[in-house]
Amino acid sequence: MRTVNLGLIGAGGIAQAHCRAMSDIEGVKIVAVSDVVRANAERTAERWGIPKIFTDYKKMLKMDEIEGVIVCTPTAIHSAPSVAALKAGKHVLCEKPMEATLSAATKMVRAAHESGKILMIALKLRFTPQVKKAKEIVDAGTLGDIYYAETVADRRRGNPGGSFIKKATAGLGAAADIGVYALDTALYLMGHPKPVAVMGITSNYLSLHNTWNEALKQTEVEDFACGWVLFENGARLVFKTCWCMNMDSLGGTIFLGTKAGLRIGVGEVRGPQEGVILYHDENGEAKTTNIPIGESVDVFKAEDSAFVDAVREGKPSPIDPDGMLLTNVIIQGVIDSQAKGGREVKVKVPTF
Repeated sequence: MRTVNLGLIGAGGIAQAHCRAMSDIEGVKIVAVSDVVRANAERTAERWGIPKIFTDYKKMLKMDEIEGVIVCTPTAIHSAPSVAALKAGKHVLCEKPMEATLSAATKMVRAAHESGKILMIALKLRFTPQVKKAKEIVDAGTLGDIYYAETVADRRRGNPGGSFIKKATAGLGAAADIGVYALDTALYLMGHPKPVAVMGITSNYLSLHNTWNEALKQTEVEDFACGWVLFENGARLVFKTCWCMNMDSLGGTIFLGTKAGLRIGVGEVRGPQEGVILYHDENGEAKTTNIPIGESVDVFKAEDSAFVDAVREGKPSPIDPDGMLLTNVIIQGVIDSQAKGGREVKVKVPTF
């Protein structure tokens, strides 16, 4: 097994999770780290034994021994380093979401197509036993045709603050931070149908007027978003997400099919209970079955292992960037709909 050498762009909190995971994977080494704040790069390099430090990722990308990079910058700064890395012939594992705007995300996918290199967005829930089992059930045809779904990622008091609430660094709020998990899970299980119209609303009222954390009153992005999505195949999806709410739950993630229904609860994609529950008929009798899903896994290690294996073996991206781009299409639709008073807007999926 040959060693895969990687570079790290951005040395914040999420970068530490990837460094930990990579340190536990055989045949991979992070050989350089870049951060605009040198002290951050130095601390990360010392903690994980990374030999080279940069404050300019473009200089790091000139290292011939680097095959791929892990992009851990804030959301609104994903595109530039990812595109630069792809153009430099490096594979890219970029933290979720893809980007803050559809146009920036489109540039990333276009660069991946033009370079022929891997662009993988780090969506850890794809590697949970719940989502994997649900995908097996759907792909087996157990649900029939999915005609309606709801997907939820919510917190009652979960505005993360810091760079997450600023337009310049985050670009978006709850929709991109945790909502992307719900959207990706739904689209993945539904087979990535093509969205054609979106109607949505957003707000940040609770953050601006909260009584529990004065710092959150500086929130510049949405802490709540809700969208109604129409797909080309006629299916509908309701998408709900929030950092803050005066409620215990926004509901759950469900899929209604012509043969059976499915409920899933995992991590940020919440439901009344964790797991996978199938609602089906058996000889004309309504049945509810809790599906065995197996033991939990280290999702960071699982997603990072998938990326490294794809780089080493010349495989396609473990998470197709074209399918992932649909999350940006829908979120952009929600934002555009809000700007038009919540009226329905037509959306267009970029082609390459």
